[in-house]
Amino acid sequence: MIKRPRLFVLFVFSLLLWPVPGGAENGRLLTVDLAERHIDITTGFNGARLSVFGVREQAGDIAVVVRGPEREMVVRRKDPVMGVWLNRKSVTFDDVPVYYDFALSRPESRLASPATLEAKGIGFDSLHFVAPGWEDEETLGRFREALIRNKQTEGHFPLNQKNITFLSENFFRTEFYFPADVPTGNYTITTYLFRDGEIIDSHKTQLRVAQVGFSARVLQFAYNQGLAYGLTAVFMAVMAGLAAHTFLRRD
Repeated sequence: MIKRPRLFVLFVFSLLLWPVPGGAENGRLLTVDLAERHIDITTGFNGARLSVFGVREQAGDIAVVVRGPEREMVVRRKDPVMGVWLNRKSVTFDDVPVYYDFALSRPESRLASPATLEAKGIGFDSLHFVAPGWEDEETLGRFREALIRNKQTEGHFPLNQKNITFLSENFFRTEFYFPADVPTGNYTITTYLFRDGEIIDSHKTQLRVAQVGFSARVLQFAYNQGLAYGLTAVFMAVMAGLAAHTFLRRD
């Protein structure tokens, strides 16, 4: 689980007390970093919280967007057929982030125009997703909504926007939660600085989510040696059953 080191917080506060010369002159109006740049998924992993810290050189609104790696996802609809629920229709969406979340210093409607938010992937209304070969927008809209609901149920999409907390006039932070089944891969955290509805600076930070230790070795073994992994799983299940049977008979 990610922890927030006190030394890191003190370091960020030092940015306020000891400004770096030439920061704004070089065109950078944002300084952003993470408490940790990686999330390690171990055998006992039960979720993690990620803190994002930042300093703005000038006044303005802040938006932070977290996107996981993009993958193809299929949404299926079940219909009753002779009393049995069966998959009757499905839509395949391209480039769907496995994880998405965002935090704003003010509501979307007051942050920027819908076109700007959509172009930068900020907020729920920017989650459209593309389904090649489909032209029925009404049907696609229902399947998109179902996809978002499914991801929200899994905890991979937010139910509501997160808030940006200002600890001083220019020093801000926000926090995101990653559930226990968070997909692995490279995540991008993008921070935007708005003024009068226009983006005046942005900053990207990378986050690595990966399995480590014994769970990583098991995953690699299952991926590279699928047959051996399956036989091993069956063998262990049989042995566990025999052990339980022997124990119960002895009692």
